Amino acid sequence: MLHYQKDAIERVKKYAQSKHAKHIAYLEEICKPFNVDVSSLINHVLSKPVTINFHPDRFSNNGKTVIENLLEQGHYYSQFRTGTTNGGKSAFIGGDRFLWEQRIFFDAYPPESIERPKYGALNIFQYIDGASVRFGSCFFTLKRDAIHRCTFAYGDSSTNPDTLCTSDTFAAVLASLFKDIRSNGRMLNQVIASEQEALAILLNPCKKLKHMGRNLDYCIETHIHGDVSLKDHVDSFYMDQSFQGTSFETLAESMCEKYDIELNWIPKRQIDIDSIGVLFRGPKIPLLAQRIDSFLGNGQGVINAFLIGQASRDIDLHSEKWVDLGNKDELFQYIKQIWHTVAYFG
Repeated sequence: MLHYQKDAIERVKKYAQSKHAKHIAYLEEICKPFNVDVSSLINHVLSKPVTINFHPDRFSNNGKTVIENLLEQGHYYSQFRTGTTNGGKSAFIGGDRFLWEQRIFFDAYPPESIERPKYGALNIFQYIDGASVRFGSCFFTLKRDAIHRCTFAYGDSSTNPDTLCTSDTFAAVLASLFKDIRSNGRMLNQVIASEQEALAILLNPCKKLKHMGRNLDYCIETHIHGDVSLKDHVDSFYMDQSFQGTSFETLAESMCEKYDIELNWIPKRQIDIDSIGVLFRGPKIPLLAQRIDSFLGNGQGVINAFLIGQASRDIDLHSEKWVDLGNKDELFQYIKQIWHTVAYFG
């Protein structure tokens, strides 16, 4: 790791330590009636996998798809290097992502650095579509030892969250999690009836990813500082079944074989275009779905991750074919939003 990457972790740790004793006391108050040890609870939650959701079929700034670059380069890089994003296009000096990273990492990163954190989420519910499906149809799970060079936020970093911590000050996130349960009856994207129920879920010993989470908006955001080497740091790759039988399956198999990664399949998520309404992500999404089906789907009446990726690349290459639906920036948003629709309802 570079010195400023280590410094970022230390600065976040120092910030969290100021309230660490208070957070531990709060968790002990919750855990004591159920004979749960706080340290054991923290360690168990931190044993859950960190997932990095992404779209493998989008173009990077070198004209190749994400998975082509992964295969060739053997590293997962931040969008400051790749130019690829499933959020906002603000990874440049003075951009929104740059500004919030300077803030939440306490100016540890030099302004000109492109060796910046990679974003994932802690998959505490063992979702088979990853901890934050908003950001991609497929995902990596990281090997467990990566947890010690992660920082965490409760809430999206773009919203200026107050809860920031490291693995050894993780009580901060758990305290915020239980405050949300008390106030809102919610733990991330799940309705939770009681603190006892929450503890039972968090302490569940099951290690297998087992069901769809469809979690678009609530996660324990995780920042991985330092390299993400496919060979050294990635454990598994989960790919949507809509890519089976395509060139992306071949690329995925080659990548996993080359870097000794386990390849798993997420059940295909697809949605009938006739069932896409205007309320979830706006009136342009049903129109975009119809256009994708007409141009790329052979009129079969369904939309899935593979077809959305095809549309994204075609818009980059031939935006004039899509201009009646919006300009390139608008279409970029609509492509994100139609994926949200498939991820949630598909």
